[in-house]
Amino acid sequence: MIVLSDNDVLIKLSSCDLFLEFLTAFEVSEADVLISPRIRFSIGKSKAHRNRIGEDSFARLNAFLAKVADILVEPDSTFITALNEHTDKNIDAGEAALFAVCPLIPNSVILTGDKKSLTDLTEAGLADSVCETLCRVLAGRVICFEQVLVRILDHFGFDAIRERLIAGRECDRGLALWLGSGLDANETGFRDGVSSFLKDARDTSGSLLAK
Repeated sequence: MIVLSDNDVLIKLSSCDLFLEFLTAFEVSEADVLISPRIRFSIGKSKAHRNRIGEDSFARLNAFLAKVADILVEPDSTFITALNEHTDKNIDAGEAALFAVCPLIPNSVILTGDKKSLTDLTEAGLADSVCETLCRVLAGRVICFEQVLVRILDHFGFDAIRERLIAGRECDRGLALWLGSGLDANETGFRDGVSSFLKDARDTSGSLLAK
């Protein structure tokens, strides 16, 4: 499997120190992860991101970026044009590029932390035939951050990552909500929160999310 990742998920995995767990749970290596070259500069060299996630998380992020490869395939221009014409501002250029290049890379999936873009793509698919085709091609090939958490939990258990989730919870609104102050964080409450979120995400993103 080839993983095409956006920057949001990388920042969240770095903040929670879960890169190794992610790779292990999905049975991939750094060589299987591809990113847009712009990510290396937009987040890897960004003082704003360094200040936002802290020195340790920023160091982990850059260490991971140094091990993964760039996406060298150009996105499908027909899909890009349709996305620009039929979606609103919830899909930025980076997400649009991932959506448009994934169909061109065999055995690839998209790893995203941007659920609004999935909703927008799904809605565009109801209004435009090209976007509908893109939705059909991407069906089951998108993995969101919360699905990554579930896979890691199933593989390692909550206790193994509890303290790291608590330490990095401010990187994601869901984590902050489900973990609270961290004092009473437990697996049942956390899984319930993630499950509820995923149900809503599936309701609004059609068939895009992987099973």
